[in-house]
Amino acid sequence: MQFSSELDLALFTASGEDLHDVMADAASQGPALRATFLGRPALLLTGFATLREFFARHEDFPGGEIYQFATKPHIGSTFIDMDGAEHDRYRQLAMPAFRSRAVAQFIDSDLVPLAHEVVDSMLRRAHNSDRPHHVDLATDFAQVLPFWAISRKLGLPVGTEERQRAWALALLSYPTHPAEALAAAKEVTEFLRPTLAERRAHPANDVISTMLLAERDGVRLDDEQVSAHVRLLYAVGATTTSDALSTLLHRIVTQPSLAERLRVEPEYADRVIGESLRTEPPVSVLPRLATSGGHLAEVDLPAGTLVLCGIAGANRDPQHFIEPNRFNPDRSEGEVMTFGFGQKYCPGTHLARQQLKAAVTVLLQRLTEVRPVDCRPPAGAVLRKTNRLVVEFSPAE
Repeated sequence: MQFSSELDLALFTASGEDLHDVMADAASQGPALRATFLGRPALLLTGFATLREFFARHEDFPGGEIYQFATKPHIGSTFIDMDGAEHDRYRQLAMPAFRSRAVAQFIDSDLVPLAHEVVDSMLRRAHNSDRPHHVDLATDFAQVLPFWAISRKLGLPVGTEERQRAWALALLSYPTHPAEALAAAKEVTEFLRPTLAERRAHPANDVISTMLLAERDGVRLDDEQVSAHVRLLYAVGATTTSDALSTLLHRIVTQPSLAERLRVEPEYADRVIGESLRTEPPVSVLPRLATSGGHLAEVDLPAGTLVLCGIAGANRDPQHFIEPNRFNPDRSEGEVMTFGFGQKYCPGTHLARQQLKAAVTVLLQRLTEVRPVDCRPPAGAVLRKTNRLVVEFSPAE
């Protein structure tokens, strides 16, 4: 497919290689092109170097303003809709539990057992169905584990995970179903109220307690600010990890030699995950506002320009990656734009990667001879995921 400035990237279904064909065609025309997003004129950035510069120049192109209307109305005020010193302060208040040491402890003590729990549930449902050796790894695993994981890390009541997942999906629907998203936000607030009161009185080893106790420059988060960051973790953190897991599993299921290598060499998962995140980033096009305007890639950006960060295109830029369309876990180029760059680099990156690794490791331990039955390719231009991944399997002895 070819790129056109009239192609609305927000509405583009982009199944399989369609998105990458469009991004490659756009890149061949230049690093910054006129585009359309939700009917609005925009500027699409396609090149790796151009996008990296855009992210790095956060003083010229701050990232917070677009979230003032994209997330703040239903999520509440969080560090992602802030810039400068305010952003740094609230990010440090909200995210300390996602640092490497805390994540490592969570993976060992909670996430691996939880992954087994989700697999157990999936296999029970399969056993009681008319196709006992078939499961949909997209709906039954990838769309479950990350939401359950964030619930456990937050320290929320066990047994309420499916309610929380429903709220997360409703929050994510805000652009098209604002009433449902606002109703979900209100329900989350009421749901969290007793937990927040309990954790203020009796802190525990969980994210909510950490946020309540954190202090920076004499500032602490109040209950509404903690609730807003919980809603953010639902709608942004768990969802993108779920989407990334679905495309990773699609790659493994449809490439049997890769699955076999991972079974005998589990540490190879780090490389496979990195390459999957490069070739199929869960957020492929990220909208931003050039609040103050500026000059980038030989193009003037007037103040208020809607900028589309073409992460999928940057991650396959032939000027930065050798054979960019080839899935090669052993490549040495390293840096990708999947999690952003600079001040707005995603603070949940380490947790996301470790969740993906634990998920793949446990799944391949529990299922053998996985054979694709109905596996649809990744789809979507903004949020990208695999919607159906039906496989036939043999359970491990």
